[in-house]
Amino acid sequence: AIAEIEFAVPKWLKTPIGPEPKPPRPLAPSSAGEDHGSDPPLPLDQVQHAAKRGVLIHALLERLPDVPADDRARLATKWLARNGREFDEVAQHEMRDLALRVLETPEFSDVFGPDSLAEVPMAATVAGQVIAGTIDRILIKDDAITIVDFKTARRPTSTADSVPDSILKQMAAYALALEAIYPGRTIRAGVLYTQTPQLIEIPQELIALHKNAFVDG
Repeated sequence: AIAEIEFAVPKWLKTPIGPEPKPPRPLAPSSAGEDHGSDPPLPLDQVQHAAKRGVLIHALLERLPDVPADDRARLATKWLARNGREFDEVAQHEMRDLALRVLETPEFSDVFGPDSLAEVPMAATVAGQVIAGTIDRILIKDDAITIVDFKTARRPTSTADSVPDSILKQMAAYALALEAIYPGRTIRAGVLYTQTPQLIEIPQELIALHKNAFVDG
């Protein structure tokens, strides 16, 4: 007969593990930065015209960075002639030139260059919160990271001082997440209002102010 062998049951096997810990509270910076203005409504025809114009400019700003700089004007003209037929040639050329001017902004031209990335998902845990989102344009270098977030506000602002706090909070959250992922690098942030279009750099002191409020809160 085979002898019965008794095994000592480890104490941990009988000890309840307790409730499952709650995961960090997620935060989507893009939702924190929605611009819900209280401006009075525009007439419907103006809204539709402006919306279509904004969509076309937004599409150009998404497509043209992947095109060699010398070919951008020609291809933008061709694309608008095909996709913006409800606008006359003068309006099409105006939209083309506005988009090209944004892409050639000296302080941010690199973020629309061949070494940059588009629609980049990002996630990091900061101060007990998971910050997750998608960055519209990002340029990663050894000493600095530059990000640009597209906004489709109906009445965009024109200066950094008048950018809504909700958007500043969003960009600060992105900066905190990127600092956690890439410690020691400077984070530069810009907001691109596609309706105008206009690219506004957010000063470091504004980013720092909202980062502190984020962590302390």
